[in-house]
Amino acid sequence: MGIPLDEWSGAAATRALHDAIAKHQDVSTRQADSMIRLTLAIAVLTVVMLFGLGIQIYLGFYPPH
Repeated sequence: MGIPLDEWSGAAATRALHDAIAKHQDVSTRQADSMIRLTLAIAVLTVVMLFGLGIQIYLGFYPPH
């Protein structure tokens, strides 16, 4: 016959689907890691901003002489 066995059985399509799913999982994992790093960076910057705000409030109540 003229049809290869892997096309006849669907094995080629199954392998292609498996490869596409694996690639999608890799991309999703990288995106999730990036989002975690960005969230941590925002949390750190928020703490730094709150520290500066605390200093401004302190200086508002107790100005330097």
